[in-house]
Parts: sequence; C-alpha cells; structure tokens
Amino acid sequence: MHRFVIRRRFNCSFVVASHNHDKIEELQRSFRVCNNEVIPYTDLLPKIKFPPEGNRSYEKNASDKALFISKLLPDRLVIADDSGLLLTARPEILGVRTARDLTDYPTPHQYAQHIIRLVQGKNRTFIMQTSIACAHQGKIIKVVDGTLKGQIASTERGINGEGFSRILIPRDSTKTLAQMTFNESYPYLTRARAAEKLIRFLKENRDQC
Repeated sequence: MHRFVIRRRFNCSFVVASHNHDKIEELQRSFRVCNNEVIPYTDLLPKIKFPPEGNRSYEKNASDKALFISKLLPDRLVIADDSGLLLTARPEILGVRTARDLTDYPTPHQYAQHIIRLVQGKNRTFIMQTSIACAHQGKIIKVVDGTLKGQIASTERGINGEGFSRILIPRDSTKTLAQMTFNESYPYLTRARAAEKLIRFLKENRDQC
C-alpha cells in the first residue's frame, strides 16, 4: 500500500491545488473542523497554469489538478476539487461544465440570477456535487464525493455567502445556505461532506490523521 509520513501539529496537513480564493477558504474551514491544515500551493511554489479541465467527470478534473501539483510537491498531501450544479429542468447544461458554462456571468450575483431564470416556471430541484482528489508522490490515493440535493430559490437570500449559496435550499430546509450560520450550513456543504470522507479514509487506512 502507498505509504506517507505527515509531520506537524495538525492531524493532517494538505496543500490545495487551486487559484480560487473562495474555494481555498471554504476548504480550509471545512478541514479545520477536524483540526486539519490546508494551505494553497502558492505558499510553496510560484503560481502555475493548470492543464485545461475536461468534460468527462468531476473526479477526473480534480485528479488531474491534484496530480499536477503532487508531481511538483511529492512529499506533500495534495488535494484538488471540482464542483458543479446539475438542474433537473436543464440536464443538458452545467454539471461538470458548470464553470465553463457560466463564463458569460462573471459575478456571483449574475450567475445566481441566470440560474434562477433557467428554472423559472420549471422543476426547481438541483444536485450539487463536489469531488475531492488526494494525491501523494505523484499518485492519486483517494477520490471522494460530496453531494447536496434541494430546490433553487426564486430570489437570492442571505448574507453569509454569495452566488450559489444565496439560491440553494437544501432538501430538508427552508433556508438558503447563505441564510445559515457556518455551523448550520456545514452539514450541507458538499466540500465539507467530501472532506469528512477523505479524513475518515486516511484515518482508517493509514492511521495518520
């Protein structure tokens, strides 16, 4: 079995392969709940252009980014994620192409309004998915998924978040994620759900976290 050694005061220390500040911040908060450290790869390396993302799967996109940085930082645990929103009313768009399909809507408010228009008068259910890949020494050691099902709100609501957070209502709630405190929203966050699966895997299989 692939082996590695982790050295620090945290349970686990991860390097995240991402240029997205909001994504990095959410991963840091999600992993910190279980006393795990996450730092951006740019703390250790100059900023590098990632290979272009494909349309095959969230898992493949996350794995490609994690492997890319892992080959440059082989002794570190490197994580990367890919996320997307799937609308029941419009299954032919978004999904694994979410970020690319929304390039014409550059601000969180603009793409949230676009999503609201897409489901107006239609089925408002959605599935949000995040895949997190973890690599070490240039090899993928685990890929985990976190999903959330619910309804798209008719208007943006809440101040604790932007974009999707203001329009996603979890299936067993009447609030959007942005109307919740972090502690309230944490159980619903797809990155948090995936992060918990990864930490559980590392604990069970490597006795390191």
